[in-house]
Amino acid sequence: MKSIKPYASPADRLERQETIRLLRETPPQILRELSEQATLQAFARAAKKAPFYRRMLSEQGIDVAAISSIAAFREHAPVLDKHNTFGQHDIAELCLDGSLDGVRSLLTSSGHSGVFSFGVNTRDNLQRSAKSTDLGLQYLFQTDDKSTLLINCLPMGVKVHTDATFLAETSVREDMVFAVIKKFSAEFEQVILVGEASFIKKIIEEGHELHGIDWPSVQLQIVTGEEGIAENYRSYIAELIGLSDFDNPNGKLIGSSMGVAELDLNLFHETRETIRIRRLAHRNPALRRALFGEDTRCCPMFFIYYPNRCYIETLDRDDQQQELVVSMLSEEMKIPLLRYRSGDCGALFDYEQVVAILREHDIGLTPDLKLPFIAVSGRGKFVDGADGRLYPEAVKEALYADKRIAATITGNFRMSQVEGETLVAVQLRPGRAIPAGATEILSAALAEYSSATAHFHFWQHAEFPYNCGVDYERKFAYL
Repeated sequence: MKSIKPYASPADRLERQETIRLLRETPPQILRELSEQATLQAFARAAKKAPFYRRMLSEQGIDVAAISSIAAFREHAPVLDKHNTFGQHDIAELCLDGSLDGVRSLLTSSGHSGVFSFGVNTRDNLQRSAKSTDLGLQYLFQTDDKSTLLINCLPMGVKVHTDATFLAETSVREDMVFAVIKKFSAEFEQVILVGEASFIKKIIEEGHELHGIDWPSVQLQIVTGEEGIAENYRSYIAELIGLSDFDNPNGKLIGSSMGVAELDLNLFHETRETIRIRRLAHRNPALRRALFGEDTRCCPMFFIYYPNRCYIETLDRDDQQQELVVSMLSEEMKIPLLRYRSGDCGALFDYEQVVAILREHDIGLTPDLKLPFIAVSGRGKFVDGADGRLYPEAVKEALYADKRIAATITGNFRMSQVEGETLVAVQLRPGRAIPAGATEILSAALAEYSSATAHFHFWQHAEFPYNCGVDYERKFAYL
């Protein structure tokens, strides 16, 4: 008998039940039309109330009144990014009414691009964020009915806003994570571990090896953030925690969520159905090509998103990839960011489009929620070798394809090109040796996910030349 009980209020439970019912029953076309209307309203609000946006429209000669349709918005509204917003304006100029009044918290981006951007939140916005998070947690994990301990081990400063779970904020202190697990996990019906993928790997491996935690006996749910995960990573971690049935609606789950600090920390997320679709595409080349394109060997992340919260577009980049551009729709957004470059590449799918593809391939799966889908393939960075482009996502799949190799590495690697050859430096876990034949195994595995080749070199943990960047507080640079 667990000593802790769920504590969501009856009103909050009812609200979540009703929202999920609406997302199951509302036709996708209606959701699209409502999203487009909200986008035009968000544009008009920003044009009227945000000083930086009003000035930008004036300088570019954009007639606000002429943008009265979603087509006009897509054609004429300016495209924003970190540089022409946070890099050029005082923070107050970016805010509605030109003031920071009402702001209660702020979050910085990783600074990975060289420019820091900021998410600023009012009390209303924080409450909206918590409602959004709790809706997703209920849909995925039934948190209204199961006592839940959520351990947030994302880097310091990245908060998970929730009013429906018990929350432990450990950041990237593994000793704190282990202490919480050992002392409290038995008191709850389930534990949700939220963190970056390589840190989660460290927690799961060392939790068993050094601290005697029996993960299969813990009703553990995992949500990764910060970056996408390889499908082979999911399979590797699943075996360690005792997850064998990915289709069990009440079983364990290893999922992923994606956010942007200045927009929202949970813009898109996986569901049990998107995980199943991606895993099928990972094994089925015909389905993979139908969903993600003829040349796709490595599956992108596959998420749902909420069109009442954000409007998504794709724009062409110079390297022939499509970049995701996001417009946030909430009236509570203090900084109205519209057509904002996310820095990630991907593609958009209507609900009906995915249903049709699944039917064409005789897959007996109809997604539950009538929401659109989004494929996110990462930042689109690559090493351009003589035999093609090598993306970090393909290397990740190769590194986790053999569990003997996966068990010896941290997950950190650096790609480079030296004298025309693509090199991949791989960091070993402390005290681990290279498995026999590892380089040959990796080369063969990489061929499954990329036409490009690479030479793999393993480094002892402390000797890894890029070790100064491995502290789990900041994003690791694979290139």
